Amino acid sequence: MKLIRSKSLKEQAGVSKFGMLIVFILIVAFLTFGLKVVPLYVDHNLITGICEELIENGEAENMTTNDIRQRVANTLRINNIRDFDLSAITTRRENDQAIITISYERRVELVANLDVVAKFDTVLQ
Repeated sequence: MKLIRSKSLKEQAGVSKFGMLIVFILIVAFLTFGLKVVPLYVDHNLITGICEELIENGEAENMTTNDIRQRVANTLRINNIRDFDLSAITTRRENDQAIITISYERRVELVANLDVVAKFDTVLQ
């Protein structure tokens, strides 16, 4: 049977300080990006969810564009979302069916002079 030699402490290597610094920088970069971008999609999903609910319940067929915007505004106020422009919501009717279009873009400062732009264009029927 062969004996397995254990390496001496001098031969064993771990992560260097430079390697740890790179890992730390990558983690911070991903966290910063995630904390800035994820809320944009959460807000958009909330807005589209409200409009989808109005269409599924059949309420949107009897509502004007201003009524739909008011319903969305009330829900956004409850959820403390203040920077959404309600004019991004438009409605039209085709074959007695309401079609709601949500089209807008959001810009979020990522770091210094680097911005992230998210463009949303959703059609619900």
